[in-house]
Amino acid sequence: MPYDLVIRNGMVVDGTGFSRYRADVAIKGGTIVEVGKIRGAAAATIDADGRFVAPGIIDLHTHYDAQPFWDKLCTSSVWHGVTTVLTGNCGLTLAPLRPEHREAMLATFCCVEDLPVKSLAAVLPWSWETFGEYMDAIDQGLGVNMMPLVGHNPLRLGAMGKAAWDRAATADEIAAMQDLLRAALEAGAWGWSTTASPTHAGPSGEPVPTRLAGNDERLALGRTLGEFNRGVIEILPPSVAKPDADDRRHLYEVAATSGRPVFFLVFDAETRGYVEDAAREGAQLLALLRAIPFNPRFTLKKTTFFANLDGWDTVMELPLEERVAVLANPDRRAELREAAMRRQRRRPGVLGRFIPWSAIVVSKTFLPTNRPLQGRGLAQLADERRTHVADVMLDLAVEERLETEFQLRTRSPEEDVALTEFVKTGHALPSQSDAGAHLNTNFCTAGESSYVLAHWVRERHLLTLEDAVRRLTFQPARIMGLRDRGLVREGLAADLMVFDLSRIGVKEDEVSHDGPAGVPRRVQGADGVEYVIVGGQVVLDHGRHTGALPGRVLRAAERR
Repeated sequence: MPYDLVIRNGMVVDGTGFSRYRADVAIKGGTIVEVGKIRGAAAATIDADGRFVAPGIIDLHTHYDAQPFWDKLCTSSVWHGVTTVLTGNCGLTLAPLRPEHREAMLATFCCVEDLPVKSLAAVLPWSWETFGEYMDAIDQGLGVNMMPLVGHNPLRLGAMGKAAWDRAATADEIAAMQDLLRAALEAGAWGWSTTASPTHAGPSGEPVPTRLAGNDERLALGRTLGEFNRGVIEILPPSVAKPDADDRRHLYEVAATSGRPVFFLVFDAETRGYVEDAAREGAQLLALLRAIPFNPRFTLKKTTFFANLDGWDTVMELPLEERVAVLANPDRRAELREAAMRRQRRRPGVLGRFIPWSAIVVSKTFLPTNRPLQGRGLAQLADERRTHVADVMLDLAVEERLETEFQLRTRSPEEDVALTEFVKTGHALPSQSDAGAHLNTNFCTAGESSYVLAHWVRERHLLTLEDAVRRLTFQPARIMGLRDRGLVREGLAADLMVFDLSRIGVKEDEVSHDGPAGVPRRVQGADGVEYVIVGGQVVLDHGRHTGALPGRVLRAAERR
């Protein structure tokens, strides 16, 4: 019998971390059936000469809980070779929910994850109450496979009703949450997630329900997961990306009590020693790193960067000629300078940030005479010119009629080195894309895996290709208990990507007008990802969707 698909002449990086090798890969019935020199006929063939063949990327931090109802392909992730995603992070899921809790939970989910609530409300069918019914509702043909976590917030609402927003739970209410969690796990949930982050608030500034949970509540849910001997826990503690001593102790207690892997988010390598110490004690604590830096580029001609800064927000909404005139006006400049040093407005209940002027550089000038300014920091230029940092930006932008491109650089090259060394320990994974969230804002980081392969592997040689692929595929598969994915190996599911290492990379973010109910959203395309194969079917051919939607909701109860 002929094969369904043969990928010929590629260089296989199989996910184990061992050295690459040249081989063909044969697929039949959605499964890899042979690797080596394939001589049999095939219904379809991909010539991968000069390209690499690897397992599909597994992304452990996404928010695609609602996206299948308006974008079954699950962009932007699939463009980057992602074939499986973990959803339901940060304690925010749309099930299990009784009808009377839907509106409040959706509003909270959209507020925290910066999604358009009215547009999502218009496309959600709400044909479910239980977690199993929710999984059935989204399991209608997808571009990627989904592994849903159940959120702690819906569990609180189900057990406590309106009181979930006001107080800690009683022993009986905690027991009720445990029963709801058991039902979700029996239906196939891959674990549970929660948040105590002070940045997570509802539309009116009220803390999300899980911020009122005590440590005993999370430990009880951890024990429940331990009963199943499978699944993971994701926790955002109050001190979030740099857990303090109390939070570190609690993370360890949850991991030790449950016996399961516990994920938490980090943005630097400061927790490395703590995680390594926990591992020596037998606790599975895993740091999910934001590998791709948040380094947005913007011009004052078109930006949302100052949308939350008083004074600047209204100026940026003016027509171009009026805007240039206001930015050049000395009297208005005084107002803008004063506002520039104040906190930005944030949603209710969340303290705003200051504009990080010291991290903003001149990325690209419009006029040749200003080329020497490229790469220079605004704060440094302000010191040299003995002027206000906001004036440096506005003087240059006005001179170039707002065509000057600026960039916010939030991470130094040295910090990348520390992050990759953390990854090499095996206790941290570059898997914090946040894909599916933040459609309303001025950044998208869905292309995290492409960034790792382009910058950490090809350009800076901080990781070998083999090790990077292992950290993006096989290691997350083993942690999750995905037994049939994460490797290019006979008998495993044919979730694969074919890519050109010399070209792979992240395209500039752009605004697309194809969000829920047609609202604009920010997307991030990929270079160099030539084929994406899910379940043996080619989903993307050089970035173009073939029409295939073979992805499905994976159920942990199936013991995959």
